[in-house]
Amino acid sequence: MIDIDTSDKKEQRNFGLVMAGAFIVLGFMRFGLHWRGAEEMPPLPYGFFAAALVFGILGLAAPKALKPIFDVWIKIAQVLNFIVTHVVLSIAFFLTVLPIGILMRLTGNDPLDRALDADAESYWQDADTPADDPEGYTKQY
Repeated sequence: MIDIDTSDKKEQRNFGLVMAGAFIVLGFMRFGLHWRGAEEMPPLPYGFFAAALVFGILGLAAPKALKPIFDVWIKIAQVLNFIVTHVVLSIAFFLTVLPIGILMRLTGNDPLDRALDADAESYWQDADTPADDPEGYTKQY
């Protein structure tokens, strides 16, 4: 896995401010759910705002205090990165590459001409190259 330097003060400050912003958004989302029909307002949004305040103050005043939380956050992100990458690539392979390969085998399509020919002297194929024209060097495209 990629080794991320979590001791950088700027990264710790950014982490604190981003987490503060995320908790503010979560708090307002919870207030929005309350306004849409919830009868009782649980103290949860106030907890989000309190967490936002703590992260914001620590991010601005003492970013080094966020290092243990930042370390755990990075470890969780690396594990999720590993899992999601492998799942997404596996799904992409099994939904695109594998069916196309099966169809090509069933139809006998061999675009690389890999079939062995016992009577062939050589498998070399000459490339179709245009004649050497000096004009081609100045107008390559």
